[in-house]
Amino acid sequence: MIKALLTALLLTGLLAVNALAQDTKIPNLVGDWSAGKSDLHHGKQGFINIEPTSAKLTVTDQKGRVFHGVVEWLGKAPGKDTFSGVIDKDNVTFYMAGHTDAVRIGKMEGPDAFTFYFLHAGGPNPRAGYVEYKRVKK
Repeated sequence: MIKALLTALLLTGLLAVNALAQDTKIPNLVGDWSAGKSDLHHGKQGFINIEPTSAKLTVTDQKGRVFHGVVEWLGKAPGKDTFSGVIDKDNVTFYMAGHTDAVRIGKMEGPDAFTFYFLHAGGPNPRAGYVEYKRVKK
């Protein structure tokens, strides 16, 4: 009986430590990020090759799991979009809602790298693709 009680207490303690550790692992996205490899399919233009470093993303502020910033892209149709985002409880997946353009779903690949997948359905500019980003070191 005492063995069972000690085992239960030990397991409870391990679960509590694990829960606390998850809260401290929220990635810090604040800063500048530079685009790398990417691919895109446009509803009207088909597959489009995008040059690396043709986009940059800046997360300007973050409070816990919630963040916001701006993404800018170059090329034939340059532009930018501000966004609001939230990091999933798994501390790997995040979601960004563009204030004027697209939904982006991201996956952390370490503290200084992530890939986001963007989906823009319907309208004059339907497209889907992904962009790999690396943190710009200062």
